[in-house]
Amino acid sequence: MALASRLAGALMHEVNNPLEAITNLVYLTKLRKDDPALVWENMGIIEQQLAILSKVTSQALTFHRTQAEAQNWDLVAIAESALKLHADKITRHGVTVDSRFQRPAVTRAFGTEILQVVSNLILNALDALPRENGRLSFRVRTHGEAIHITLADNGSGIPAHVAQRLFEPYMTTKTQGTGLGLWLSQRIIVKHSGTLRFRTSQKPGRNGTTFRITLPLISLSRPEPAKMTA
Repeated sequence: MALASRLAGALMHEVNNPLEAITNLVYLTKLRKDDPALVWENMGIIEQQLAILSKVTSQALTFHRTQAEAQNWDLVAIAESALKLHADKITRHGVTVDSRFQRPAVTRAFGTEILQVVSNLILNALDALPRENGRLSFRVRTHGEAIHITLADNGSGIPAHVAQRLFEPYMTTKTQGTGLGLWLSQRIIVKHSGTLRFRTSQKPGRNGTTFRITLPLISLSRPEPAKMTA
């Protein structure tokens, strides 16, 4: 229950922006209600923002429904679902995503918890990336008895004083952030017998941040992995 309540707090930064946009657009639409073209344009934007909220809340509900028992999960399917979940924002930010996924990549997990971690890392990368020439490298690969999920961006990098405390609760540089996202993400991965690590650089020409999730690879002799519905 404590994990679920903390996750709810971490999700807030995902819904704050759409809610603020909708509130502002409703206000502006009321002021210009006699301008059909503007009303129509604003309704279209509101519809897009509501679609984003729908995806986020759908994943949150799925999280609460699937806490009873861990299952075999295909991490490639989870990675693909995370990209679909944030496809609109990726497009709006003009970010180029280079994704390369290797199967088999099955682990024993609470699938929606892993999805939330990957989703959080994607959102953090999008916030860090420039609106022009932003690039995100997304990999799922196996090595020995481990699965590595790697997300690398070419953002400005994390300042040293922030990096030292990155996984501490309530550590955030965002005005609307809760500071719980990475803290909770690390707790989730550790609970799954994995690790969440990062490296970052602010050096010109080498700037950017890379996060790597490592989870145990399970034998394919076990039952077929569960399917992610995103």
